[in-house]
Amino acid sequence: MPTFTLTVTKAGTGSGTVTGTPAGLTCGTSCSASYASGTVLTLTATPAADSIFAGWSGGGCSGIAPCRPTLAADTTITATFLAESTGGGSLVAAILPSSRSVQVGTPATAYATMINAGPGTASSCRPALLTSIPADFVFQTTDQAANQVTGTANTPVTIPPGAAQNFVFALTPTGPIAPTDVQFSFDCADTTPAPIHSGLNTLLFSASVTPIPDVVALAATMSRDGVVNIAGSTGTGVFAVATVNMGVTGTITASADTGGVSLPVSISMCETVPATGQCISPTVSSVTTQIDASETPTFAIFITGTGNVPFDPAGNRIFVRLRDSGGVIRGATSVAVRTQ
Repeated sequence: MPTFTLTVTKAGTGSGTVTGTPAGLTCGTSCSASYASGTVLTLTATPAADSIFAGWSGGGCSGIAPCRPTLAADTTITATFLAESTGGGSLVAAILPSSRSVQVGTPATAYATMINAGPGTASSCRPALLTSIPADFVFQTTDQAANQVTGTANTPVTIPPGAAQNFVFALTPTGPIAPTDVQFSFDCADTTPAPIHSGLNTLLFSASVTPIPDVVALAATMSRDGVVNIAGSTGTGVFAVATVNMGVTGTITASADTGGVSLPVSISMCETVPATGQCISPTVSSVTTQIDASETPTFAIFITGTGNVPFDPAGNRIFVRLRDSGGVIRGATSVAVRTQ
């Protein structure tokens, strides 16, 4: 029976250890061990006293619960620890989608997740609108398994240690709003708020008195964990973006960038056949296409390295932005990127 190597690395500003069963892994900075094909492992992360565990990436692992990969190939998994002194406290948060554009009076919905990465129970947890805009805000919890609305609107909840809570929220504009990177507070009564990261737990929001395109965009990576892995300093990684236009027909230009962070990568993209992922346009820096109401175009984005990209999922990201004919962003999404 073939054997494969599991490699565990650590990232982030904090510290901690990773242990694995079956026996063979006790990780400081990094470690590796070989196992028979098909072995199911259980990896547990334990943060140091001054740190929190922020989550797994790679090998099909995500979240903060113990990771249970099944080895079918050589696999690398990263555990990210954050120092509490960075201001992150014990909470982290994310929003999907990261952009909405609606007509005045029309609710724009999005989903948010709060993760309690600390050792204690977090009480009275809720999202709240921070940015002053002419809009009404309401949130409600959703069931983790079925993502159905639960409980009563605008009711805070308790999040146990190591657990996540999903919310759905709605912003209903009462007047026109120019494109604004809307910030939210993700906080509990006994924690510090989750750190704010533009494009990760903010919402690019706009509202118009007339109907406008509203392109909801979601990204998917090969590892299914929101991270694009570039093989070596000159390799190429790829991810896909699926969209749906919830608004009116518009001419949309899709492009990708690093969000103002200088990264040693070059980026190209194409529009694809939704069923197969094959390019139907040249691979170029941007793609312009008409997206009709309810149409669901897809895109492939190629990231080629020109140097090493360290793992920093909050800072080192690739953003895909979809602009209308006036240059206004009507859809956006992003993924983390790193060199492996």
